Amino acid sequence: MSRLIHWDPMGKPRVTIAALTGNRMIYILFLGFLSSPGCAAPVSENFMVSVKSHVTVQRGHTAILPCWLTFSESAEDMEIRWYQGSDEFDLPVLLYQEKAFDYSFQKALFAGRASFGLKEETSGGLKAGDVSLKLEKATIEDTGKYTCFVSSSDDYDSASISLSVTETGHQPLLSAVMRDDNKVNMSCQSDGWHPEPELSWSDSKKALTPANVIVSKNSAGFYSVHSWVLVSSPSEVSCSVGLFNEEPKETRMHLKNPPPLQEETKMPCDGWVSFGMLQVLLVAFGALYFLYFRKKANKPKSGNNRTGDK
Repeated sequence: MSRLIHWDPMGKPRVTIAALTGNRMIYILFLGFLSSPGCAAPVSENFMVSVKSHVTVQRGHTAILPCWLTFSESAEDMEIRWYQGSDEFDLPVLLYQEKAFDYSFQKALFAGRASFGLKEETSGGLKAGDVSLKLEKATIEDTGKYTCFVSSSDDYDSASISLSVTETGHQPLLSAVMRDDNKVNMSCQSDGWHPEPELSWSDSKKALTPANVIVSKNSAGFYSVHSWVLVSSPSEVSCSVGLFNEEPKETRMHLKNPPPLQEETKMPCDGWVSFGMLQVLLVAFGALYFLYFRKKANKPKSGNNRTGDK
């Protein structure tokens, strides 16, 4: 008997046992030997790798990327390789082989942060085929697809899982500018988000359609969103910004119609004009009064002039 290795349609090596002789009697005797009480039939060395399809974690928290062998067989003697993307097989996130971790070619981004984790508290770890990846202090750069690759001396399998790292941005900032046509131009801005957030406007009755929504991304990978909408006053307007499947952040503003500008300024203007004219008249009257009495005081008396002639 000998082991023959062939490749299945999926490109995986498969190990089979074949007889080297065509003697049917020898083949029957061999089956009888395997079924005897003193010998157990060998367990298949083929296995399958399973993962979850998607994992989401907040920036700075610990992410667990579940990966396990379907039949819960031990993975202690296998090679386990986690790598990011589709072409970084030789630059692993984590590599375990010959019952030890190998950091020789580990991607620098994951140094000191990658290890084995548990897909659940009672999983049993490597002994039970749990080869989940644990990433501590998740960063925005960790976002992407990861491949869990497991191989033994006779077989191998792999599966991919995607990781999303999120960051909740700041509370939306609202501002309003009144226009001449009694409408208000509302502005809403919020930054510090990842991935790209969703923005929506509404008043107390319905959703509002914004005039524009601008999304930008800074060098650190965080998104900012800025939008405008034109509304009629008075009304209560709200702007909400948030990530998919998360509670959004909302800011509200209540707008009131101001009194007409003409009515506000007419009476104060007339009052100031009247007060100013009164001051001018008082000053003029005082000046005339002062000049009159000064002239009268400087006029010479007639009796004094006649005395001087004698």
